[in-house]
Amino acid sequence: MFLDTSAIIEYFMDGPEFDRVAMALANPQARYFVSPTVVFEATTVLAGKRQIAVDDAAALVLDFLAELDAEILPATRETALAAIGAFSRYGKGRHPARLNFGDCFSYAGAKASGAPLLYVGDDFRRTDLA
Repeated sequence: MFLDTSAIIEYFMDGPEFDRVAMALANPQARYFVSPTVVFEATTVLAGKRQIAVDDAAALVLDFLAELDAEILPATRETALAAIGAFSRYGKGRHPARLNFGDCFSYAGAKASGAPLLYVGDDFRRTDLA
């Protein structure tokens, strides 16, 4: 399962979809993936939402990913091209999904890994990943 930033933040902030996200993360047989952009975005968003130091947020995110044994997939040429393709097809100002930079890289990571995408919100529901 590829984790989008929105799912990680939902988990940490105990948001309205916390139970759904926690249930998806509770499968001991599941494999989890993220991209470097997800690690960055989850760290910066968590630091802002919790009003904590960036280093503290990074430690929380990285510890969380380590507990899941999540693999941080490398950013490759193919990933970049898939993210560009996602923006071309579903990007903000181009499609109702309105994918932003981070969303496009999560889309690309899910496609590259062949894993389902765990996300919160309506943006990805309007793509072929839904």
